[in-house]
Amino acid sequence: MKSYLMIDTAEGTRVLLFSGGEYYYDENLKNAGSETLMPMIDGLLKQASATLNDIDIFGACVGPGSFTGLRIGLTTIKTFCYSLGKPCFGVNNLRLNSYNNNSDKVISVADAGNKVCYVARFDGDNTLDPATCMTLDDALKFVNAHKDYAVSTDNKLAGIFSGTVGIGMREMKIAAEKHMAEVLDQKELLPLYIRKAQPERGEGDL
Repeated sequence: MKSYLMIDTAEGTRVLLFSGGEYYYDENLKNAGSETLMPMIDGLLKQASATLNDIDIFGACVGPGSFTGLRIGLTTIKTFCYSLGKPCFGVNNLRLNSYNNNSDKVISVADAGNKVCYVARFDGDNTLDPATCMTLDDALKFVNAHKDYAVSTDNKLAGIFSGTVGIGMREMKIAAEKHMAEVLDQKELLPLYIRKAQPERGEGDL
């Protein structure tokens, strides 16, 4: 299997490196800044006795999630790919989150702040309802309307939705190894912004 480096900065920072047949993982769930991300990447490369040039393909969570976190994460991966001439791949945050569940039929829910959340519905590899933004009340109604679907949620919504919780090394591995065949040029790696940034929101916008 190809060596890869995948990052998730949609909420906090997660970094997974596969190199030399071994996995290396680190996370910081409080910070998603470049001052956090780059030392984590450097630390994993040192553990693996590898360099960025040794990586065959780079991956990133493209959102939805923190505007600042996604911008930092995607810019970092795009810069690596551009400077090294390497390909990349992207993974939707709700798809990534869904891998914490062993069921094929999953509703994935992630916090968007201010009693709003991101929601998507999957059946195996098929996306039945793509990522959208809705109030927590509407999300709960959506979940109740699809009782035959398991629920995957993030840590912030664990007390609201009953289901499997969180993203870690296991979910990052599943996502990377399922999606790394969906090769992109760095110019094609774009953020998935479902919700407008705070200054752009008008009356009626979530």
